[in-house]
Parts: sequence; structure tokens; C-alpha cells
Amino acid sequence: MAAPKPADLPAPPAPAGAGAATGEGQPPPGATLQGQRPKPTLREICRLPKPEEEALIDEARRRVQETVCGANLWFDGLFGGPPDIQNARAVSGVLEASDLYSESKRNALKLRLRANYDLANLKNRVNLFLGRGDEREVIEDRIEGLAVRSSIFGLDSRDEWLAGLGYSPPGRWGDRFDFRLGARIKSSPEIYVQGRYRRDVSVGEKSAIRFRETVFWENRRDGFGSTTSVDLDRLINPRLLLRWANVATFSQSTEGSLWRTSFLVYQNLDHRRALLYQAFVRGETAADVPLREFGTQIVFRMPIGRPWLFGNFTGGYSWPRFEREDRREGSALVGFGIELLFGKDPY
Repeated sequence: MAAPKPADLPAPPAPAGAGAATGEGQPPPGATLQGQRPKPTLREICRLPKPEEEALIDEARRRVQETVCGANLWFDGLFGGPPDIQNARAVSGVLEASDLYSESKRNALKLRLRANYDLANLKNRVNLFLGRGDEREVIEDRIEGLAVRSSIFGLDSRDEWLAGLGYSPPGRWGDRFDFRLGARIKSSPEIYVQGRYRRDVSVGEKSAIRFRETVFWENRRDGFGSTTSVDLDRLINPRLLLRWANVATFSQSTEGSLWRTSFLVYQNLDHRRALLYQAFVRGETAADVPLREFGTQIVFRMPIGRPWLFGNFTGGYSWPRFEREDRREGSALVGFGIELLFGKDPY
């Protein structure tokens, strides 16, 4: 039998590491093996369909929703388990921009955001919240929309970015109790803790009493405190709702109890338009001037070109007084705000 020629013999194996040293036989950076697809990024997972022709406001809403979805999906991944893409895309919230002018406090531009997301990997008992707004309103659980802000309170406050986690106990108690741990997003974080209890009681077919008690602690300014809120609602007809709203806050930073009572009439108009009429009184017990402000407001709300975009037009007049040496003089208020709703179900 003839001996095989050198060309017929199999080539000897290359020394270990030779290919890596020369770069031969190695896939280029970023390449994947045949049959495998690269892992999508969070931005790609949350990406929404983009139409060929997209108005600027539609693009802004889409980008806000994609950004919040990606942030929440990343945070949920910290707790292990597979990402719940469908749940992440269902994040919802509101972006609000407003400009209010008061004769006593001049002009105030506000940009606020509120977003909530249930963490699927924690069995939806824990939710992540992210927002920008009046820090004291959030900590003390006295959040007011543009429609019920007065000509004084809220105009001279500083808006901050806040984020945190909320927890609802399992079972029926989760419908009444919840807890929050949050912080201001800044170089030196300021932490706060909240515990809230809610109870709604129906009185007949057209009336209801809504009660909410919030106990909070903040590590720098407010210390310990509590906020009590009681609202009485009366449905006159499908287009008219009356509300008597009351809220009071006591904390280590207040001289007494910071309180507000207001009478509101909500009128539902055609084509998703609405009017709000309000008369209010505010004050702080044990202060030099216990009665801080009283006045009236009217707000008109209407959609602007999109079912998820609303405009608020505000007008009002009040009589504020902060210091004992000040005179109580009338102050007019005018304002305009835009609310952009985003999420799976903006309604």
C-alpha cells in the first residue's frame, strides 16, 4: 500500500490561542453565531410604531412613553425574573406644563410629571413612581392640579424630581392601606416615608364620603407629620357634581395646622369639555395671620386636537395676607396649562 503524500494528510491543529492572537477565524466584534439574534435593548423593546408622517406633539408623546417604559423595565429587572414587556408598555402618567400669573406673586412657569408602574417581578404589589412637582405637596400628600391651585399657594414653591417605591399589602387591606418610600433626586438625597389609609363610604345612591389619612416622615425639613383629607360628594345629575373638600396637615415644620376648605362644582359639558367653579379658604392655625387667603376660581378644560391632550384656562380672584403688617388686598389670577396623557389607557 502506497504511503500517502503530504498533501493528502490532514493539517495539524493550530496551537491554542494562535487564532486569537492573529484575529484569524474569530467573528468580528458585535457579530452573533448563525441562527442567533442579538438581544434587544430596552429602548428597542419599548419602541412604539412610528407613522410615516408624525406631528411634533405626537412624537413628543411617543418619546415620553418610550423613555418611561425603558426606565421602568430596567428597574423591574433589578429584582430578577424575566422582563414583563407587556406590563412595562402599560405604564401611564401625565405630563403637565402651566403658566400662572398672579398680581401678588407675579409669573410662575411649571413643568410637572407623574408616572406609575407596577413591578411584575414583585407580583404587582410594589409600584415604582416617578415625578416632578411641588416636593411638599407630594410628601404631605396634598397634591393639587392646576384646576384647584390658588393665586398664592403653589406659585412660590420649588418643583423637584422625586422617585420611590410604593407597596400595597395583599388581600382586601391592600385596597385601603399603602406605603411609600421616596427621595428627592439631587446631589444630597432627601428621603421621606409615607403610610396612607383610604376609605370611601356611599351614602345613598348619589352621595359619598371619601376619607384619607397620611402619616409621613421627612429627614430634613418636615420631620414627622400627618395629613387628614375628607371630601363629601353629591351627584346632582350626570353632568353636575358638588364637592366639599377639606384637608389639614400638621408637622414639626408648621406652627399649627395648615388647612384648606373649598366648595367645588364640576360641570360636564359636551365633547369632553368641562367647567370647574371653586370657592376656597386657606390658613394655618397658631400663625400670626391664621387666615391666609380666600377667593374664587373658574377653570375651563377642553381637548386640544388629540383625545389625550387637554388645555386648562384659569381665572380667579382672591384676598391673600401672609404677615401681620401686610394689608389684605385683592389679587387676580390668570393661567393656562396643557396636560399630555400617555400610556396604554390615557382615560
